[in-house]
Amino acid sequence: MFKGVQILVWAAALYLGLIHQANADSYLVAPGDKLDVSILGRTEFSRIAQVREDGTFRVHMLGAIEAAGLTLSEIEDKIVKRAAESFAGSVSVIVDVAEYRPVSVLGVVQAPGSYPYAPGMTVIKAVAQAGGYERVTAEGVNERDVVNAQQRVVQARIRLRFAEDQREVLMAELALIEAGQLNGEDLTVEDINPDQVSLVRMGRTILDESIEGFSRRAALATAEAELYAQRRAIIGRQLEVTEAQLADVNKLVSQGLSRKERLTDWKVEADRYRSDDLETTARAASAAQTAANAKNEIDVALTQYHRDLLAAKVAADENIELLRSQLDASMDYLRMAAPSLAMTVTEQAETVFEVFRADGSEQPERLTLTSELRPGDVLVVKFEGVVN
Repeated sequence: MFKGVQILVWAAALYLGLIHQANADSYLVAPGDKLDVSILGRTEFSRIAQVREDGTFRVHMLGAIEAAGLTLSEIEDKIVKRAAESFAGSVSVIVDVAEYRPVSVLGVVQAPGSYPYAPGMTVIKAVAQAGGYERVTAEGVNERDVVNAQQRVVQARIRLRFAEDQREVLMAELALIEAGQLNGEDLTVEDINPDQVSLVRMGRTILDESIEGFSRRAALATAEAELYAQRRAIIGRQLEVTEAQLADVNKLVSQGLSRKERLTDWKVEADRYRSDDLETTARAASAAQTAANAKNEIDVALTQYHRDLLAAKVAADENIELLRSQLDASMDYLRMAAPSLAMTVTEQAETVFEVFRADGSEQPERLTLTSELRPGDVLVVKFEGVVN
């Protein structure tokens, strides 16, 4: 079994070696690469040469050799051709990469800078070489202050979300009032803290109960006023009959056909009906005033409810602005003191890896942690908020 494992290990190593060899054979040399040039039998010409900005490197007695944009085999052929012009006999040349152009790692890492490239280098390896994600705060910043700022940000976000939910519910209730749909229309707001909705519904319930009480009072007072009106009509008819009788008795008394005492009795009776009429009129007016007051109380209750909602919305607006100001101040401090920590307190964030290729492409290419880099790449690590 051990022998079988050895065979698998050797096979894997051979496979990886073939892959790297294939990559080396197809690799295009660029300025900044260092080449190991070996000329068999002429060690004085063998050397490690760096490809210059003009794309060439120099070999003693052979002059400048073009290398940029060529494979190692093509460079070997150029050296062989140049050597054939200078030396007698055939020349064997081997060119290998002694050192690749470095990879630059920038952004929210511990130690931004340039790092040696090795075949198979991935994003995660480059980030590891740069010390991982940024952790250290700015110079002169107290770590406790950073922790406190993080806590303030988290608390401000929670309170801000609560205040924004409160404002949304208040605005929905105000919209129903302004549209005249408060009566019988249930308050529905999606994606809002249900406690906020319940709180406003409780206020609406209190208002509805108050309005119902005022409405019953107005109805009873109106019915009472109608009863007094009916009584006035009855008293009016009785008074009319009494005054007619009084007129007849008065004629009889003037003719000496009736006693004056009887006239006095009818006058007292007429005055009693007049008094009842005045009292009934007063009671009817009082009942009508009670009904009017009850209806006015309904309008006052609605106006008061509307005013309280507006006042609560103004307070919510002010609270939201204050919380946003506190949140911005704390976030600005964290971005200055510890940019990477500033991203940890955001609701949703992702690590973004962008690479600017050495071929001169203006637009960056997005990579993953396991993506392979190329010599001369510039890797930028940053945090971005996730947009839902």
